Amino acid sequence: MADEKKIAKEIDTNINYIKDKLGIGETFDIIFREYRVGRKRAASFSINGMTNDVVLSNVFEELTAYNQEELTINTMQKLFYSRATHSQAKLVENMNDAVTSLLSGELLFFVDGEEQVIVLDARSYPARTPAESNIEKVTRGSRDSFVETLVFNTALIRRRLRDPNLRFEIVKIGTRSQCDIAVCYIKDITNSDLVATVKDRLNNINIDGIPMAEKAIEEYIVAGSKWNPLPKVRYTERPDVAAVHLLEGHVCVLVDTSPNIMILPTTLWHHVQHVEEYHQNVVVGSYLRLVRLAGVILSLILPPLWLALVLNRHLLPESLSFLGPQDSGVIPIGIQFILAEFGIELVRMATVHVPTAQSTALGFIGAFMLGEFATKVGLFGNEIIFYTAVAAVGAFATPSMEFAMAMRLFRVMIIVLVMMFKLPGFIGGIAAVFLLMLTTKSFNIPYLWPLLPFNFSAMKDVLFRLPIPNKILRPAVLKPQDQDRLESAGVKNNKQDDTDDKDNNKKKDKKK
Repeated sequence: MADEKKIAKEIDTNINYIKDKLGIGETFDIIFREYRVGRKRAASFSINGMTNDVVLSNVFEELTAYNQEELTINTMQKLFYSRATHSQAKLVENMNDAVTSLLSGELLFFVDGEEQVIVLDARSYPARTPAESNIEKVTRGSRDSFVETLVFNTALIRRRLRDPNLRFEIVKIGTRSQCDIAVCYIKDITNSDLVATVKDRLNNINIDGIPMAEKAIEEYIVAGSKWNPLPKVRYTERPDVAAVHLLEGHVCVLVDTSPNIMILPTTLWHHVQHVEEYHQNVVVGSYLRLVRLAGVILSLILPPLWLALVLNRHLLPESLSFLGPQDSGVIPIGIQFILAEFGIELVRMATVHVPTAQSTALGFIGAFMLGEFATKVGLFGNEIIFYTAVAAVGAFATPSMEFAMAMRLFRVMIIVLVMMFKLPGFIGGIAAVFLLMLTTKSFNIPYLWPLLPFNFSAMKDVLFRLPIPNKILRPAVLKPQDQDRLESAGVKNNKQDDTDDKDNNKKKDKKK
């Protein structure tokens, strides 16, 4: 840890230190300004483009309005408690903390002869307004989503959870970046051991910076093999989704400059659920969930299963004799699947990288022109294109892009095993994927819970969209401090006490 440097009494010492430290004169965006406060010199430092000039003008007008005879003693105390009218102001005695605050967008105000500096938080970050999420769209429901500014995101969650126990604890990561990370949880619900584990892992991060934001943080705090493609956290851009998980006992990690909120711990089933299900009727929502789950399963097993059956035609009954192409073509069937998978990935990446106006046209080119001509010239069979398309659509049914990419990778690996070992390769590949899921844990939570270990009541909630009034218990695997979602006894007692006080006051008024 760097040695703490105290604020010097001589203002020139402080000014020269910051000028040398931040390279003022070499970099243009640090603003330095000198003032007079009574008979004393004062100076301010701020970053251009990160402060609200209107707010600061009003604050400086108050700070510099003192008469010289009023500032003979306790100058800093008088300025801070009487004239620093901005609500977010603090006194700092450590120069390292002051420099960090300045680089975070806050303003420093030095006064000659004082060993403290006033730090004013009048930040005005470059920010966009909340808009609809591109990934988790709904036909009904809120249209706001997280943005790249941390304080906006905390406000979006606070708006939905007006709970005094909601906590946002700030951790700074990166010796150079000093990025703000907020650990969000509900104090009387979330397991305290889980919160402590997350904060400990964050505090143990030793790196110069995390420009890749939430993904870099995930790789540091998630235990286990980094080569496991299964996502152990869930990302969301929707504040209502984050609020629901907080009420269940999860922890949310918010990273400044990122619109994606990390939810942990998670299981397999968190990645195949969508907020749309809760904006529909119970029956319709359950139907959508089952269709989505079926689509994800088909995206994994359909192409390799078809390939395994085609390569073992003697195992097919007569009713399935139509499976497989009559003419396999020049390229082996297995290689056709691999090339088709690569083609879909190339089209997907191209549509992401090109401008929005061109992405639709590029999708049509990839889907129709390339696919159709590939079948006509004999490179691909029609069935290859069909099953690959079904698998691609099924993978996109999940809102979790990380989980969809993992399923895609597993599918390619199983296809390769089928090409090498035929039906035993398919069985072995599926068994390997299942074993990987069985041994995977997210913050000590089994990835397949509540299937393994089995929990009947929780499994019903996973497979079907149960009515909201029936969802009384929080997930037991999270070990929440408050097990049920009913009104707690303490809140009931407080309300009863308030009611009794009101009744007693009414009685006294009547007697009077």
